[in-house]
Amino acid sequence: MLKATVDLIGMADLMFGTHVSEKKRDDETHDQFEERTWEQKVRTTKDGQLFLQPFALKNALESAARWLSMSIPGEGKKTFTKRFTSGILIVEKMLLTDSKGKALVIGNVDPVRIFAPSDGKRGSGRRVFRIFPTVREWQTTAEIMIFDNKITEPVLEKHLVAAGRFTGFGSMRVENGGINGRFAVEGLKVAEVDELAA
Repeated sequence: MLKATVDLIGMADLMFGTHVSEKKRDDETHDQFEERTWEQKVRTTKDGQLFLQPFALKNALESAARWLSMSIPGEGKKTFTKRFTSGILIVEKMLLTDSKGKALVIGNVDPVRIFAPSDGKRGSGRRVFRIFPTVREWQTTAEIMIFDNKITEPVLEKHLVAAGRFTGFGSMRVENGGINGRFAVEGLKVAEVDELAA
């Protein structure tokens, strides 16, 4: 089994849009509700550091595999799409820092107000002002466990680069027609690890 560590360096704003489970108060307007709850759209650790969920990168790699549709050598027209679905595992939170390695916290987040579809779907009709928590400068380190021996270091790197350019993270990301969440790939390291010890 392989363990990959990689630095993902933000190349565009990162917008958060985590679902807010709290309900609007009876005496509250939509705008007042957004103002009161926008910080809840950001994921933070107990210590207050911003993070991305592991599945954000897993989903980005799966999307990149579908987009690249890269053939597996020696397997005819079969592509890596299913291999990235079942052949990798990402379980650690991706803690966010600035370019100097300082932890990003809620104080580093700008509440960006955007006139957006009320249901989050482009072209769906009714629009309202929504607040999207946004960080301008960000980076993170990810750990990827690779169980599928067809996913070699060059294959992983190609898919990571594609995910950074054409998928991205967060709200209004590239994959959904936006420009946010793009990242560059740096310092990829891949090492053999003991499956039982991992």
